[in-house]
Amino acid sequence: MKGLDHSGMRSKSSNCHGEKKRKQDRWLIGFLTAFLCLLMTNPCRADEVVMKNGDRIQGTAVSMSQGKLVFKTSYAGEISIKWDQVAKLTTDEAFEVSLGEDKTFKGQLTTSASGDLELKPDQGVPPPPLKLAQVKTMTRPKPPATWDYTGNVSAGASKETGNTNTEKYNFIGNLKVFKLPQVIKFYGEYNKEWSKNALTKDNWLGSGTYEHFLDKKWFLWGTGVAQSDKFKDLTLRANAAVGPGYQVWSSEEKNLSMKLGPGYTYEKYSKNMAFIGNTDHREYFSAYWVLDFDMWFFEKLFQVFHHDDFLYDFEDSTNWVLRTRQGIRLPLISKLFASFQFNYDFDNQPADGKDKWDQAWIFSLGWQF
Repeated sequence: MKGLDHSGMRSKSSNCHGEKKRKQDRWLIGFLTAFLCLLMTNPCRADEVVMKNGDRIQGTAVSMSQGKLVFKTSYAGEISIKWDQVAKLTTDEAFEVSLGEDKTFKGQLTTSASGDLELKPDQGVPPPPLKLAQVKTMTRPKPPATWDYTGNVSAGASKETGNTNTEKYNFIGNLKVFKLPQVIKFYGEYNKEWSKNALTKDNWLGSGTYEHFLDKKWFLWGTGVAQSDKFKDLTLRANAAVGPGYQVWSSEEKNLSMKLGPGYTYEKYSKNMAFIGNTDHREYFSAYWVLDFDMWFFEKLFQVFHHDDFLYDFEDSTNWVLRTRQGIRLPLISKLFASFQFNYDFDNQPADGKDKWDQAWIFSLGWQF
């Protein structure tokens, strides 16, 4: 009897233990099932591009311009995809889509079965579907405006000894500091040369400009420019001007702007000059014109740039000065570039005994920042 009793007790204990284990197992299975369902209903978010040949690529859409979609993957980094080979594009975050001519839309991107691009804005009515071929550029929305900067510096140097004894140095710098609607620009250049230990070139130029944009195109500006050239007998030419400006293009690919306005000019020479009444200085009211242009070609293979400014004396129509800077920048490694620049200056009233024009070919290496 006692054996039977002990056996019965062990049986009951075993049954209780088994039932408890089964409950734990059911709880664990339920938890894992719920967890897997949660993962399935909240998958890792990623953008996706589907090619016309059927290939699917997941990752992060970065931007699209000049017919190239930049897409970042976990296995190959950033890759460049021809936009005309894209059949579908889906993004998790909003993008700004530009059709050109100031037509811009913002929203998450999906592609319909018919191949049209559909935008889902955070609020408001979505725009009508767009053809992929209509899209000119695609960028992520810009964060709230803060002060930012961009620019470049380039420098060149050479030295020859022996039968030829020359030494040359040049420096060119551009800096743009901006927080729209305000833009501040600085420019400087310096050139110096020696031939057989005799100084043959010594000049510099610097300018500062403030621009205040009224809208995407029109802006007001003020500028100050100072210049000196030892071999033109020009100790200083300083002019200040203000006026309206117009921005035709403004993007990473191309920029074009124009400025025109009245100003005031002061000139100081190293000695008295007959053409200004045997004095060494003069001052006059003037008109000032500026044009700035740059543009990338062949998928950023090289950049062409041009600057010209024109100074005109209101009091003497024969007194005017034209200055141009143009050239090509070639990207090398990282932010390093090579620059080939041609400078041409024309002064219709030069100092006594001096030529009206000067030109220079400049090769230099630079850094973009």
